[in-house]
Amino acid sequence: MAGLEWEELANKVREEMARRYQEGLYRPQGLFSVWPPLTTAAYDEARHLKKILLRECAGRSLLDLYSGRVQATPYGQVLVLQERRPSPKLPLDRETGEAWILRTLRLLRGIGEITETRLKLSGYVTLRDLLSHPRWAWQVERILHAVERGDLPTLSNLVSRWFPVSHPIALALLGFVDPEKIAFLDIETLGLYTEAIILIGLVKPEKENFCVTHLVVREIAEELPALVALAEELRDVQALVTYNGRAFDVNFIHGRFRYYGLQHELRQLNFDLLPFARRYFREFLPDCRLETVEKALSVERTINIPSALVPEFYMDYLREKNIGPLVAIIEHNRQDLLSLVLLLKKLWEELVVHGL
Repeated sequence: MAGLEWEELANKVREEMARRYQEGLYRPQGLFSVWPPLTTAAYDEARHLKKILLRECAGRSLLDLYSGRVQATPYGQVLVLQERRPSPKLPLDRETGEAWILRTLRLLRGIGEITETRLKLSGYVTLRDLLSHPRWAWQVERILHAVERGDLPTLSNLVSRWFPVSHPIALALLGFVDPEKIAFLDIETLGLYTEAIILIGLVKPEKENFCVTHLVVREIAEELPALVALAEELRDVQALVTYNGRAFDVNFIHGRFRYYGLQHELRQLNFDLLPFARRYFREFLPDCRLETVEKALSVERTINIPSALVPEFYMDYLREKNIGPLVAIIEHNRQDLLSLVLLLKKLWEELVVHGL
């Protein structure tokens, strides 16, 4: 990101929004309030934010504020914005993933909770202990071979057969993936199911940093090249991390692939954090929308708009030919992605490590 330009803009936005608080034009809502998807106050705040951004971004281009490039594809050009951020290493590790598999005897057909307890009291603590058992040995060998090979699809199918999607063992499988082969994914669209994708956001862990990438659809005709660029970005990725991506993001992208007659498909395993967040936060949060969970993670946004207003902001960007509203969408998506990273770290520590 072009640091000086961006900091100047962000500081102006902070100052003006802080002034609104002082003037009493709206009140911040508490952590435990019941939040409807879009309140009158939130809409008023977003309109004020849009006004500031239209003024401050007049005559500027996205490449004035962000580091990026225009990338050519066989179907046209797409704007790719990219930055690298120092970040603590993800706490994922294979040893923990293996421990969850090996200690869960219920992965074997014919073993339920009661039988598992009885076997463990008899000294069969892990699957390896059952290699000498005349009834279970043949099933254990198949699972151990999958563990040794790091055969994630086989292990995932096995876990999903016996456990709900929110069970910690399902998240523990992420320990079998090299962190540099993981991508956090979030998209912004003009609506549900049949509308265009207008922004695709990705975060990829690297050795020392996180690489944040945005494929920006500057006009609707660039959706196709953005989808092609996405397929290329995910070519070496083994696992996706999303929030409600199982129901929305991945299915939406597949629908747009089919709309354009593309043969691409997201075959990576999708670790959707929404079910795990519901499992962990359900006792003390009013809902598990990402904006709500962020409050519990102490996340503060500099520039933010409600998800429901993304289509309106994008249409304003097209109509005004001013990048201000589009900047708000990009920053909204960027924080969604960074919050996903924080949330995965929290859920791994609380559900996977402590649960083990």
